[in-house]
Amino acid sequence: MMETIRTAANNIVVKIIFAIIMVSFIFTGVGFLGFGSNSASDAQLYIAKVDGEGISREQFEAEAKMATANSLGDSSFIKTVRRNVLTKQIDNYLAYQFSQKIKSAVSNSHIKKYIQQQIIFFTNGKFDKEKYLALLAENKFTPESYAEVLRSALQQEQVIEALVKTSFVLPVDSDISSLKNQTRTVYATLVDSSIDNVDDINITSEDEQKYYDEHSKEFFKKERVKLKFIRNTLEAVRKSVKVSDDEVKQEYEKEIKTYTYPAKNAYSVIYVTDKEQADKIASDLASSVDFDTIAKKMNQDNKVSPYGKNGSIGWLVEDDSLPEVFKEAHLTQIGQVSAPIAADGGYVFIKLDGMKKSEVMDFDFAKVKIYEKLINQKVQQDFEAIEDKIKTALSHSPKSIEEIAQETGLEVFTTDWTSYNQPSTILSHPEVRDVVFSNEMIVDDHATNNISELIPVERNYGTYEFVVQVTDYRPEGIAPFEEVKDDIHQKMVNEIVDNRFKSTVDNVLDDLRKSGRSDKVSFGQRYTVTRNSTDFEPAVIDMIFSLEPPQKNKNEFGAEIFKKNQAYIVSLIKVDTPERQDISSELTPLFINNTYYYLTADIRSKAKIEIMPDSNL
Repeated sequence: MMETIRTAANNIVVKIIFAIIMVSFIFTGVGFLGFGSNSASDAQLYIAKVDGEGISREQFEAEAKMATANSLGDSSFIKTVRRNVLTKQIDNYLAYQFSQKIKSAVSNSHIKKYIQQQIIFFTNGKFDKEKYLALLAENKFTPESYAEVLRSALQQEQVIEALVKTSFVLPVDSDISSLKNQTRTVYATLVDSSIDNVDDINITSEDEQKYYDEHSKEFFKKERVKLKFIRNTLEAVRKSVKVSDDEVKQEYEKEIKTYTYPAKNAYSVIYVTDKEQADKIASDLASSVDFDTIAKKMNQDNKVSPYGKNGSIGWLVEDDSLPEVFKEAHLTQIGQVSAPIAADGGYVFIKLDGMKKSEVMDFDFAKVKIYEKLINQKVQQDFEAIEDKIKTALSHSPKSIEEIAQETGLEVFTTDWTSYNQPSTILSHPEVRDVVFSNEMIVDDHATNNISELIPVERNYGTYEFVVQVTDYRPEGIAPFEEVKDDIHQKMVNEIVDNRFKSTVDNVLDDLRKSGRSDKVSFGQRYTVTRNSTDFEPAVIDMIFSLEPPQKNKNEFGAEIFKKNQAYIVSLIKVDTPERQDISSELTPLFINNTYYYLTADIRSKAKIEIMPDSNL
C-alpha cells in the first residue's frame, strides 16, 4: 500500500485530490536514529523508513529540488525546506497507518459520490465519464486502483473529522469573555530612586579591592590603547567658512557666461541611405511637398536613422557639442530646409523648427548655485591649507602631538582605553587602527610614543585626516585593579541603589496595604484600563489585572518595577466585569488545535522513524 500511495502521489489527478482532502499531521519529533541493520541497498533506495516502510529517496529528492528552487543557495534554508518535505511525506504515511489501525471504513457508494463531485472531471458543469476515464488512463490509473488510493485518503479525512473536528466548548468556558472584556479603575503614581536617600552610601577602597578579587573574570578585556590625536575634517572646516553677498555678486559678474543659458535650435531630420531616394526627396521638397509628410512616410518602414526616427529630434544647444552636420546646414530661418548633406553613410535633410537666443540666468536664481560653489571651493582650499600645515609640522620631527597642535592650531583629543575596532571611536576606521596596532606604535607590549604620518580616511559621510600617538597599551587579559576601580565603584553603588529601591517599593506597598497610606507616595491621576491599554507598560497592565478586586471601603494596592529604578504603584478602586458573552466560535478552533496536537503527538510517539545516512537534513 505504501508503494501504491507513493506512485499515486506523482500523478496530477491525485495531487489535486490530495490537496483537497489530505490531512498533513504536524511533525516535529523525527529523531535521527542510527543506521542499525539497514542494508546499503536501503540507504540508496530510501531517505527514511516509517515502521519498516521505505520512503523513496528519488521521490524525496525530486520534491525537495522543486521546493528549494528559490533558495538562492542558503544552506541553512535548504536544510530546513528538505526537512519539511520529508516531514510531510512521513506525516502522510502516519495518517494512513492510523486510519488503518482503527479500521476506518469508506463505502464504495461514498467513493463513487466523491468522484462525481470532483470538478476536474466536469465538462460544462457536469461529471463527464469519458473525461474521467481519459484522465485516469493518462496518469496510468484504472478506476479500481484510483478508487483504492482515494479510499485511503477519505479514511484519513473521516478519522480526523471524527476525532478532531467534533471538539466542543462547554458554556462555562465562555466565562473567560467576562475577564477578557473587564475594565479596572486605578489611581497610579510613578516613583524612581529619588524616594531613597543615597547620601550615606560609603564604599571603601577595601570594598572595591575585595569585589575585584572575587569577580576578577568580569574584568577580562581585549588588547587596548590610550591615544592622543589631532584631526582635520571637511565638516569642521565647512562650519568656519563664510561667503559674503558681495563675493557671490562678483562671481556672477565675472563668470556671466557660465550663468547664461546657451542658444538652442529645434530641428527635424530625414535620413536615407540611397542616393536616388535622396534625389527624389529633394525633388519633392522643391515641389512644395511638406517635409513632415515625407518624414512620416519614411517612418512606415520602421527604420531608425543615426538620429532616431525621421522627424523632429527636439532642441540642440548651439555650441561645440552640436554635431557637425547641423553646422553644415547653415540654417538661419525657421522652416528652412537644407539640401541633402552626405553624412553617416547616407544623406540627411535638416529642417529648422525653432530658435531660442541665449539668456542670462536671473541673479536670484543663480546665486544659490554660486554660493554653494564658492563654499565648496573655500572649504577645499582651507582643508588643504590645514593639511599642508600638518605635513610641515610632521617634517620637523615633533616629539608630541601637542607640538603639532601648536603649529597648526588644531585641538588635541585624548581617549580612554579603546579596543580594536571599537564603535564610535577613531579605531572604527581600518586605516587608523592598522597604524595604531602596528609595530611602529607598539613593541613588546609597550607603547613607543611614536607619532604617525598623516592618515587619510574617506567615507561617504565625510573626509578626515588623523595624526595619532599611542600613549599607553595593555594586552588582552584581566584588567589591573586601577583600570577598573571606578567601574567597580559605580557598579557597587548601583547595586546598593537598586536593592534599596526594591526594598523601598516593597515597604511602601506594605504600608499601603496595612493603613491605606504612605509618606513616600501620593496618588494623583486616575486611569480606567483594559487588558489592551497603552497608558502603561505591558508589565504594569499585567500587574493591575493580577490584583484581587477591592473589598468594600478598602482599595487593593500593587506595584511593578518596569525599568531600572522606576516603578508604578497603583491603588485599585473599581473592577467592572461585563455580562458573559458566548465566545464558543472563538474558542472552538483553539480546542480543535489542542486536540489535533495531542493526537498527532501520540501517533508520533508510537511510530519507529529511521532517517538514513547522508540525508543532508
